[in-house]
Amino acid sequence: MSDTNGDDAPKKAGLLSRLFGREAPAPQPASPAAEPRLSWWQRLKQGLSRSSGAIGTGITDLFTKRKLDEDTLEGLEDILVQADLGVDVAGRIVEAVGKGRYGKDIAPEEVKAILAAEVERTLAPVARPLVVDDRTKPFVILMVGVNGSGKTTTIGKLTSKFRSEGRSVMLAAGDTFRAAAIEQLKVWGERNGCPVVARPQGADAAGLAFDALTQAREAGTDVLLIDTAGRLQNRTELMAELEKVVRVIRKVDAQAPHAVLLVLDATVGQNAISQVEIFGKVAGVTGLVMTKLDGTARGGILVALAARFGLPVHFIGVGEGIDDLEPFEAADFAKAIAGID
Repeated sequence: MSDTNGDDAPKKAGLLSRLFGREAPAPQPASPAAEPRLSWWQRLKQGLSRSSGAIGTGITDLFTKRKLDEDTLEGLEDILVQADLGVDVAGRIVEAVGKGRYGKDIAPEEVKAILAAEVERTLAPVARPLVVDDRTKPFVILMVGVNGSGKTTTIGKLTSKFRSEGRSVMLAAGDTFRAAAIEQLKVWGERNGCPVVARPQGADAAGLAFDALTQAREAGTDVLLIDTAGRLQNRTELMAELEKVVRVIRKVDAQAPHAVLLVLDATVGQNAISQVEIFGKVAGVTGLVMTKLDGTARGGILVALAARFGLPVHFIGVGEGIDDLEPFEAADFAKAIAGID
C-alpha cells in the first residue's frame, strides 16, 4: 500500500464522508518534535535566573548613568545582602567595585564581572569533588538534612552516578519514620539494580544502619548510602538519635561514616546557616549538597555558606531529573548568579 502524503489527506476525508454519509474526522496534525534537552550550563543559568535577575536588575538600576559614590556602593551592598550572599562577601565585592573608581562612571556589565570574579574566588576553595576511597569497602556515606530537603532523591541520583562508574552500591532505608521514604528508596534501588536494607516503619534506625553496614562488608560492596530521617535541627531528641546512628556505625567500622553529606534546600535561605552549624556538631558534616536551585531567588546562600564554613560543596541540583545533580563548579555558578553568558 502506498503512503498517503499530507496533500491527499483532505481528499481521503471527503471520500469517507460521501461513502458513510457523515463528516469524517479531520486528520490530526503531526505532533511537534520534542524540545531538545538543555545543557547543564543552560539548566544552571535558568535555575539561578531569579537570583541573577534580582541582582542584575538592581545593579542596572543603580549604575546606569550615575557616577560611583558612597550611596551607590551602599545600594550595591544592600542588593547583595538581600540576595543572601552574606555581609562578608558583599563587603568584599563592594570594596572591589569601589577600588580606584570613585567619581567615575562604571557600567553595570563591569560591576557584574567584578561580582562574578569575587564570587568565584569565594567558591573555588570549596568546589571539591566527592572522592570515594576504593580501598575502603564499603565506603559509607551518611545522608543528613531536614524534612523536604531532597535527601532521598539525592541518594537515588548519587546511586545512579556510582553505578555508572562501575561501583556496587547498597542502600539503607534509615528514615524509618516515614513509610513513604522507605518505599521511595526501594524504588531507587530497583531502578539502579542495587539491594536495599529496609525494616518496617518505626524500626530502630541505628539498628538498621548496623545491619546494613554488616551486610555491605560481607558482600564486599563498594559504597553504602544510608538515608536518615529528616530531622529539624531544633529537635534535640531527634538529633540525639542521629548521634546514636553515628555511634552504632562506628562499632562496626571505627572510621565510618567516611563521608557525611548535608543536603540543603536552597529555598530556605539564611536558615541553611543554622542547619550547617547544628548538623556539623551532631554528625560531623564533611560536605554539602545544595538542591532546588531551580525556581528560587535565594541561590546566593551557597556563597555565604562557603565564606563562613569552608565546607566542600560536592554537588548542586537544579531539578528533579536523574541528571539534574552535577558536581559543583565555582566558575559556572559565579557566572550564572551574576547573569553573565
